[in-house]
Amino acid sequence: MSVYSIAKDEADRHARANAQGPQRPRAVDGGGVGPPAPPQPAVAPAGPTAEIGKALDSIGTYVPTEIMATYLGLLAIIPATSQHRYLWLIFWLFLVVTPVVVWIGVSAAHPGRGLSLPLVAFKSWPWLSMIAATLAFAVFAISLPGSVVNDLSWFEPWMGSAAILVSAFVLSQVKRFAG
Repeated sequence: MSVYSIAKDEADRHARANAQGPQRPRAVDGGGVGPPAPPQPAVAPAGPTAEIGKALDSIGTYVPTEIMATYLGLLAIIPATSQHRYLWLIFWLFLVVTPVVVWIGVSAAHPGRGLSLPLVAFKSWPWLSMIAATLAFAVFAISLPGSVVNDLSWFEPWMGSAAILVSAFVLSQVKRFAG
């Protein structure tokens, strides 16, 4: 998902929150508190490969494509014999830059809709999008073949897949409850 798409989603979420006011809790049985939950489509059970594919797609929706493309491009041009110090530097740099890029994107994409983000109004920042993008980038980066974490003594390749599944679950639940 591009930075603009993340910014548009954040603007829509901000507009819904302002239009609806405080959210009322929903009853589990639809007993009249809050609007009824939308019907869930029936989904056929899928194998583990399909589930990992869905989870990876979910992670990909949170990381800005500009971040992923630039990160992958830099990884491609760094020599494999660089003893990983540059790979670690790039990983940490992109981990720090990701929420900043989301913040700037949201701030710049819709300045007329009340989303201009001043430096002092921390409460109005797109925290959910910034944290989700940062977590998703970290999981994406450690799950790549040849990632810098592959050389850590305790890291095993299955951990990257597990991180994708767990973070996809966590992010989907946070998004579901945060709106």
